[in-house]
Amino acid sequence: MPETPPAPTPERGPAWRAACLAYREQRRAGASHHSAWLIAVVALREVWPLPIEEAKRETTHAIAYASTHHTKWFWDGVGG
Repeated sequence: MPETPPAPTPERGPAWRAACLAYREQRRAGASHHSAWLIAVVALREVWPLPIEEAKRETTHAIAYASTHHTKWFWDGVGG
């Protein structure tokens, strides 16, 4: 059975927001998913200094959550 990804929590909120804002900004500027994701990992770690592998997982969860639950906001102005 697949693991359910985490949801935002008060502890995660500021770091997830930083990651999502950085990712969205980079994608709006034309960056690839991977490049934008790397910038998002850095942004998350500036707010929540996790070990790199954990920060990568948290960034992926944050982007997945935002792109699914806040689709219009997240993708507005990206691509197209």
